[in-house]
Amino acid sequence: MPTIRILCVDDDPRINELNEIVLKRAGYDVELATAPDDALELFKTKTFDLVVTDLFSMDSSDAAFVRKLRDLLPHLPVVVVSGNHHPSPEILKLADAFVMKAYSLNALTDAVREVLTRDKLRRIG
Repeated sequence: MPTIRILCVDDDPRINELNEIVLKRAGYDVELATAPDDALELFKTKTFDLVVTDLFSMDSSDAAFVRKLRDLLPHLPVVVVSGNHHPSPEILKLADAFVMKAYSLNALTDAVREVLTRDKLRRIG
């Protein structure tokens, strides 16, 4: 069975490192990006099965990166993590899962597993 490839995008290197450790321990192959543009650049040469991303904008365009991902790869599962405990309805519509910071390590892996399972069922059913 091929390894699931996850791209983690967060501007805080400590969060990225923690996500990488947790997800690798759960058996996933993980790559990191610290900015949306860097993440989008990776998609030119690599494929991913899921993206875990923070929200980056401090204004109403929080959903811009997730919208770009949806335009590029409409069926790519996206888990949004954020310290904003009241995300916009648009983010909730665009994301496959939303995990509030500060999240437990289990919350992240549980969200990833759940989203990947739903995606697999969508593809076979």
